[in-house]
Amino acid sequence: MKRFFKIGLMLSLVIGVGTTGVQQAAQIQQTSVPEEIYIPIVTKAMESPFWRPVKLGAERAANDYGLKITFEGTKRGATAQEQLDILRKVLDKHPQAIVFSALDSKAATPYLEEAQAEGIPVIGIDSGVDSPIVKTTVATDNYGAGTLAAEKMAELIGGTGKVGLIVLDRSSKVGIDRGDGFVDTLTQNYPNIEVIPVAYNEGDETRSKEIARDIIIANSDIKGMFGASENSAIGIMNAVRELNKEDQITIIGFDLDRVADAVRAGNIAGAIAQNPVDMGYKAVEAAYKAYKGEANPEFIDTGFAWYDKSNIDSPEIKALLYE
Repeated sequence: MKRFFKIGLMLSLVIGVGTTGVQQAAQIQQTSVPEEIYIPIVTKAMESPFWRPVKLGAERAANDYGLKITFEGTKRGATAQEQLDILRKVLDKHPQAIVFSALDSKAATPYLEEAQAEGIPVIGIDSGVDSPIVKTTVATDNYGAGTLAAEKMAELIGGTGKVGLIVLDRSSKVGIDRGDGFVDTLTQNYPNIEVIPVAYNEGDETRSKEIARDIIIANSDIKGMFGASENSAIGIMNAVRELNKEDQITIIGFDLDRVADAVRAGNIAGAIAQNPVDMGYKAVEAAYKAYKGEANPEFIDTGFAWYDKSNIDSPEIKALLYE
């Protein structure tokens, strides 16, 4: 009887230990699954109308996938540190993923390394993030967009003459790629077109007007100008109007909103439209997939299109309008 009692006691202990282990494992598994999946979106130049449809697309994705998102960022002209302070706050909330458009990728490196150490995937959006830590970027093919703008410019000015361009800056991938696509295409394929060195407006419309005015005065025979952002294009348009050169200088712009109004009015010949709604949707979708451990492509191209007075009211272009 004593022998049987000892065996029974030992079995009870084993079963008890096993049950406790199962319960502990279940508790660990429960605590590892968040009550809600939180994906913050940290951007820049928040006052730009471009971000309104991006936010709309992101909200649609959040609704479709049952996610919590926040949309925050800096104002135009802010320092990189101001954006990093926002990134610090969202990291402290331990999100499941982050969507990020960096003002300064190098300055953001320590924060990206922290996210990587915590297993938080970071998805680049629009200008993206120049870091190997960021495995996926959702954006426009800005080099291709610059190429299309160059081809349209060559067509509009008859393949000969002098042209200039103003881009956002010389540090962001957006500015570099749009400028390079435009300049490379004209330089390599259109020998009778002279390209004036790239100018930068740092996102300032007034500065863009001043730069454009100086370029036009210094190059009285200039035939075309490309504004590779909304502010660049509107600044160029205002300078051309002030100098009474509307009939002499062809302007090509970028994005929609006020640029679209200028195209309708005939003040800008045409422009490149991005797809910001799709960009916001796909960025959140990619972040969610990355959180779940699913693979994403390195680059998710959300497309672009040329529009002018002939097609601005087509269904394809109207779907991209910032309304």
